[in-house]
Amino acid sequence: MNSGKYEFLRVRRRFRQPLVTAHGVVEFVDRILLRTEIHDEIGYGEISPWPSFPTETVDEAREVLRSAQCSLSHLTATVSANKNTYPCLRSALSSCAAWNQIKSFSGKLKCAGLLTAPNPSLAQAKWGEGFKTIKLKINTQTSIADIKSILLVAPSDGSLRLDANGSLDLAAARSWTEFVRGEKQIEFLEQPLPVGHAGYASLGPDKIALDESFLAPGGANWGGPVVVKPALVGDWQEFHQWRTSHTGPVIYSSAFETAIGRQAALWLAAQESSTLADGFDTLGRFENDARDYHSAGPTVAGRSDLDWAKIWKELS
Repeated sequence: MNSGKYEFLRVRRRFRQPLVTAHGVVEFVDRILLRTEIHDEIGYGEISPWPSFPTETVDEAREVLRSAQCSLSHLTATVSANKNTYPCLRSALSSCAAWNQIKSFSGKLKCAGLLTAPNPSLAQAKWGEGFKTIKLKINTQTSIADIKSILLVAPSDGSLRLDANGSLDLAAARSWTEFVRGEKQIEFLEQPLPVGHAGYASLGPDKIALDESFLAPGGANWGGPVVVKPALVGDWQEFHQWRTSHTGPVIYSSAFETAIGRQAALWLAAQESSTLADGFDTLGRFENDARDYHSAGPTVAGRSDLDWAKIWKELS
């Protein structure tokens, strides 16, 4: 009986400029690339946790991969026996299972621009590149006046999303929520409070989006917008089941993956019949490590022309 096998590779990606987040400075990220083989079918996936998200770490995922001793059936049994754990590993296995479809994907998606700080000049540059929506990172040092200065230079068809990464207290979150709800060109305020904060109930779902908290207990019941990182969301079949019952907007977002994870994330995002811009403006931010193969810009697309076996060999 062919129970399948797998191999994995840990890689480190270093940012050209350290990425400043509400939780600190990120200088590099570690990823685990996964290759599976069963019944002559090859699949690829990527384990890509991100700081501050309630998932397993790279080290925890690597330990599970080591303990299963490259037996795919052993690995899937271990993951299945530990329900609600290892969401990044579950996502990677989902990618492997759907790889025949993923590798053929060449569709296009609208993409929101990403700025790590509110800067009117940088925002104008993004709009000049053709982005219609810009996601701005905010923190406790950001003022409403900072955002108003960007709205003053925004085109009439431009919009903003504000992402606090859980950095605000309840009083600040309420102030920002009131501001956002009064501005037509701001789509939503993302993750204003930390994961598990009881204050979300008082803020309400109108123009309040969950990101980190979507993966926490109760997050799937949120009635407002939800930001989904395919690399972190867990089993994709279970996610699809949830999606059929969720009526609020879903925006898909990158976790700074390599080309393997990006191809899979774009494919999953394309299953959505939405007109909203997704969050994949993450290319060009790493040192030249030969792990990016897609193109950046206000429209992003899959690559059906890539030789993934060759890419894997080069990475190995």
